[in-house]
Amino acid sequence: MTEPCTFLDRFSFKDAYLASRPIKANKILRVLEQEMGELSAATLLDIGCSQGGITEIIGRSFALAVGLDPDPIGNADNCSTRFVQADGCRLPFAADSFDAVLLNHVLEHAATPALLLEEIRRVMKSRAVCYLACPNRWTIVEPHYRLPFLSWLPRSWAHCYVRWMRRGPRYLDVLPGYWELRDLTRGFKVSHLTLALLKRPDLFFPDDRELRDKVKWVSWMPESLLGWLMPLAPVFVLILRK
Repeated sequence: MTEPCTFLDRFSFKDAYLASRPIKANKILRVLEQEMGELSAATLLDIGCSQGGITEIIGRSFALAVGLDPDPIGNADNCSTRFVQADGCRLPFAADSFDAVLLNHVLEHAATPALLLEEIRRVMKSRAVCYLACPNRWTIVEPHYRLPFLSWLPRSWAHCYVRWMRRGPRYLDVLPGYWELRDLTRGFKVSHLTLALLKRPDLFFPDDRELRDKVKWVSWMPESLLGWLMPLAPVFVLILRK
């Protein structure tokens, strides 16, 4: 994963990030319920869980939820949730261990994304699903540093931009574009949920008014046109299966 500093300490939006966890967790939970059905007997691995807020909320619906992060994590309030400090590219679990894997805005922070996905595939059971969400490289405002066009730039220019704006010594993350993500996930059966989420905000994130307002214009657009616009989506949401 990226450098061994506390992830949230790199940014100025820690409080807003933590406050948004319940809304994000409920959206992900709705997707998992749609894809998997009953969750009460299933096991979940949340890779890159940060402070563990999403893991604990979603974990209440699972028989066992494990949150994993390279940074230290506190104890869980929920008895069905456990936390492990480890590197996602070297998962300390046996093969075929989990029914669901959560990779929510983590892939762009991995030093070796292909190895991370290989490890995820190894620990997934035969009928397991992986929820993967990550920002698009070609989004206008880079979501971590909040700088326009940062992820568009060559790495050396991006490092200079980050230093010039006093956001850190260098640009640490690598956002994939549509085609890069397609190449990285070629070892899985892939279902793109990006358009479904945008078309049905009332179903997947009814309690996120801000996001619903942002995507309300999408509902009247034909799916054929949205399909052509997929490579320009600010965030990709995929379901991966073996």
